[in-house]
Amino acid sequence: MIFAYIDPGLGALIWQSAVAGVVGFLFYLKKSRRWIVNVFRKMFGRGPISPGAGVEISPPTVKAKIDAK
Repeated sequence: MIFAYIDPGLGALIWQSAVAGVVGFLFYLKKSRRWIVNVFRKMFGRGPISPGAGVEISPPTVKAKIDAK
């Protein structure tokens, strides 16, 4: 007879490692994709994509109301 026991902490460790591996792999794919796209953009005469490309944030405009008396 074999008595096996899996500690709940071990299950949590396995679950945490699996999630961290998936998230890390997704970040790796994102960086690799950007590198591959930049290589092709350079080959065909376009500029490389900057790390923050596609995200354009403009500062809010403030209109001051001046009362002329």
